[in-house]
Amino acid sequence: MKLTNFQIVVSSLAAVASVGLAAYQTFAPREAAQPPVNVVVTVDPQKADAIVPDETIAKTGSPALKTETMDLAEGASFTAALKDGSDSRYAFATLFDAQDDTFLAINPPDTEINVLVLFKGDTAHQVTALEYTPPSGVNPASMAKAVDVMVLPEGELGASGRPVMSFGLPQSGEARTFAFPSGEAGKGLWLRVAGAPGVSKSYVGDFRILSEQVAP
Repeated sequence: MKLTNFQIVVSSLAAVASVGLAAYQTFAPREAAQPPVNVVVTVDPQKADAIVPDETIAKTGSPALKTETMDLAEGASFTAALKDGSDSRYAFATLFDAQDDTFLAINPPDTEINVLVLFKGDTAHQVTALEYTPPSGVNPASMAKAVDVMVLPEGELGASGRPVMSFGLPQSGEARTFAFPSGEAGKGLWLRVAGAPGVSKSYVGDFRILSEQVAP
């Protein structure tokens, strides 16, 4: 990325200001140290038992917050993330319809699909996990192998991009939940689903985009 003269000047001023602040904190004159003040508290031994430790324990305890989980795929829009014409070849909404008996087949020459998910209302939400249910009645050798996920920010993506999380998809009938370590916030997801190598078709099951929030 090419920096403009303005950016270089601002960066230089910021660096100078940081050095100046550090020097001031190190060499600035300090007030003379004050002599220590000794405070003596006298407690009547007969009244010492009046301090009840259980009272302190009761105050430190806090009630557990009730949470609720929302599926951000409900009401979202699903389109192709790339201009590769896959919108006309695949019904991406079937990947998020919460139906165990529906799934998507990646047909050759495609070896992967790239799906753009925009949450309802085009508003940002905290994404805490991605749940995946493999397609039922499908040979495990033909199941999709992996998914890469990027949470789309509310504003511009920026030159530095966003973290991409990669998960291996289960090759069985059991669902699996992939937690997002930091709970990424964004207005949507970019999913890249990789098919199984060396097969005529790869089958993709069902996804749920989870957001755990404090219950009202």
